[in-house]
Amino acid sequence: MSRTLAALAVVLCAAAAAAAQVTTGFRAWTAEDARRVRVAEAPPSLSSLALIDRDGKKTSLWSADPQVRAWLVAFMYTDCPSVCLALGSEFQQMQASMRTGEHVRLASLSFDRARDTPEALAAYAGRLRADPARWLVAVPESDVVLARLLRETGVVAIDDGAGGYAHNAAIHVVTSSGRLVALYDLERYDEALAFARALAN
Repeated sequence: MSRTLAALAVVLCAAAAAAAQVTTGFRAWTAEDARRVRVAEAPPSLSSLALIDRDGKKTSLWSADPQVRAWLVAFMYTDCPSVCLALGSEFQQMQASMRTGEHVRLASLSFDRARDTPEALAAYAGRLRADPARWLVAVPESDVVLARLLRETGVVAIDDGAGGYAHNAAIHVVTSSGRLVALYDLERYDEALAFARALAN
């Protein structure tokens, strides 16, 4: 009996150790939770990002505009029927509360390079009344740039076989130097904006 209990104790300890490792010390129960823990503990630096905006013009993040000290970034595609709509709605609300002279900007970045042409981006921005002075809507200029961006941010976008993508969603707070410092759930957009404002001051 004592041998059985000892063996059981060893198995339970091994299982607990494995669970702690998989769950990042019991702090993350999903891959998205783990991504947020990693960002909070060791904010990654993002490479300079070459983009094509809604007007078909080339632009770059993160330090192209000296007036911008913090970015609130969402990843999307313009035909998304679900989570991207919520992101767009929350970005609308943040835009409405932003004041003149703020050093915070919004960015909706598409990972659908095949279909999100400047015309599609412009139509999306128009539907959401995205003010170009406050809200950038763009797509990475090449597949190489897109792949690097997704890898560095930990964003996953998988073709769903029905003309869309399955993807994780969050509001990413990025400094003007390109450091990803925080991730917020969509419904916490007001907290994300407050945090970005604090960074920008």
